[in-house]
Amino acid sequence: MIQFYLLSVLFLCLSAGLLLVDKYGTTLLFLINFKNFYRTKKAFRIVFLSGGFVSALGLVFFPVSPGPMVLGDLLPAVNIIFLLIYLLKRLRKTEDVVDYNNGKRNALGFVTLGVAFIHFLFPGIVII
Repeated sequence: MIQFYLLSVLFLCLSAGLLLVDKYGTTLLFLINFKNFYRTKKAFRIVFLSGGFVSALGLVFFPVSPGPMVLGDLLPAVNIIFLLIYLLKRLRKTEDVVDYNNGKRNALGFVTLGVAFIHFLFPGIVII
């Protein structure tokens, strides 16, 4: 179903923005606004994380054609699961000091952005 495809690309791009906001927030100001909205609205966090979980399940069980039934969009689904685990770990922690050089977070953000672009540009690619 194409709806899960669009939802997954949107979730991957927004999650990459959340991960890269400390490094590129001064250049892209909407990332700072999105991070503040994400931090202050508990209902939005629940909806955002639930949407990520639903899109991961949708990618696994309803891949974009010509993908196989179960392994169609495995790479974006695995990336979304890693993002959900990371965001759920960071859910209760407050960040008082901005960490510009967090290498693991920045690497996860760039990998997520790369997966989102590849998934957007080549929706029917099958990686087995």
